[in-house]
Amino acid sequence: MHERKRAGKFGRARWLGWAMLLILTSGCRNIAIHSDFDPTVGFASLQSFAWLEPPEVEGADPFADNTLLRKRLRAAIEFALGARGYRPVEDPEEADFLATYSVILEENIRDNGSVGVGSYGGYRRYGFGGVYSSPNIRIYQESTLIIDLLDPQSKDLLWRGWGSGIVGTRDRMRSEERLRDGVRLILDRFPPDPSKTAS
Repeated sequence: MHERKRAGKFGRARWLGWAMLLILTSGCRNIAIHSDFDPTVGFASLQSFAWLEPPEVEGADPFADNTLLRKRLRAAIEFALGARGYRPVEDPEEADFLATYSVILEENIRDNGSVGVGSYGGYRRYGFGGVYSSPNIRIYQESTLIIDLLDPQSKDLLWRGWGSGIVGTRDRMRSEERLRDGVRLILDRFPPDPSKTAS
């Protein structure tokens, strides 16, 4: 009798342990950074930049475009470029390049796989045991922040960097520190290494 109780308590504890582990690991999402650039541009000669305000898009998602986000992103981008030695100027005609950004929000579907009842602890998808999982579908927003550096005259792209999971959405609050870190990680790829291709 006592052995069965102890076995039952141990089974429940192990089940709760796996459930907590799955919750924690599902919340840890790395920032994926990518970049692209024009290989004909002499990036070494670029020294100054001016800000180009993103255009207001009618009907844009308010989580992708609002005055608070605009101020935070402008400050983060200007700070990151300044930390890399680029000098801000007010007049675009005096700048070597223009800096701007855009935010894209996408609806995604996630199957969290809620754990059901079984003979021993674990999570079937990862092969930890014999517990079956019933579907737990959730629709969520994922954001992609795009930073563009443009030619001041032609407005052609010189360099583009982007990363996901940086800007907060209605589903997941992200701190200003994460936003600043994400901007810095993107701009760490600028100027590009001319020996490498876009990635």
